Amino acid sequence: MARSFDTLDLVAAHRRLQNLFDARPHLAVRATDVEAFQTYGQRAVFRLTWDGRPAIAKLIWHSEKIRAVNGQTSALRQMAEILKGRSAHVPQVLHIAPKAGFFVMSFIAGRNGLEHLRAGGTIAEVVEAGRLWLSEATRTDRREGPFPMERILRKLADCAEGPAADVVAQVRTMLKDTPESLTISGGHGDYWPGNLILGPDGVTAIDLSGRRANAVIEDIACFAQGIAEHSEFGLTDEIAQPLLTLVPPSEAAHAFPIFSGLALARKLHAGGGLGYAHERARFLRETS
Repeated sequence: MARSFDTLDLVAAHRRLQNLFDARPHLAVRATDVEAFQTYGQRAVFRLTWDGRPAIAKLIWHSEKIRAVNGQTSALRQMAEILKGRSAHVPQVLHIAPKAGFFVMSFIAGRNGLEHLRAGGTIAEVVEAGRLWLSEATRTDRREGPFPMERILRKLADCAEGPAADVVAQVRTMLKDTPESLTISGGHGDYWPGNLILGPDGVTAIDLSGRRANAVIEDIACFAQGIAEHSEFGLTDEIAQPLLTLVPPSEAAHAFPIFSGLALARKLHAGGGLGYAHERARFLRETS
């Protein structure tokens, strides 16, 4: 989903949050230095000070806001328990108000994976950070589950028209030969380099999906495709192979190309076909 940093969108989001604080003054007294910095869909993200500590808040105003808040905060709390004492982390949930579509979590110092690359960091460093977090998040939470055919078909249908049409068609062809089962875990559910922070306290994943049954190979493919955007040669073995050590070789061989193609199709659709020409050509060539 496209993020917006447009000033008018940010001002409107800030006004929504102020209206919430006006209606709930007990929340307003806990929040200072509020700054809207991102909107997407019917959601906005804010930097603020909450009870005297740096924090991040989310405000959601679509019709499923209660489910979204409960799902995302529950996912964070479950993952915090899984990662306790490990070298990978998630933000701490500080406050939730599901009926208002509002929740607050701890601020995480550091750069996300994309910022790390732009600042001169290497692809290998971001790949290793991504591998480390996903390894820690899934190593004691793994089970076998059916291949999620219906969900993949729905996602492909969402981007079947327009600039991703040829990639979608190729992935649909590949679905004729899929594994019966995959490694399933809580994992992340929206795992890309922008959702992984490399900081002084280790690696921290943010924006976990409320869905707690994710194919590990899908998280891997999304993360790999996110890095491929910043690679001169697209999706290379340098990116994919370290991540693919987290799944059995059969999944790496048969399922990764499918989920990688799905992630590419969604990027093409969201971007209106701008960019990704090299990666599209590589994918179509190598999977034909």
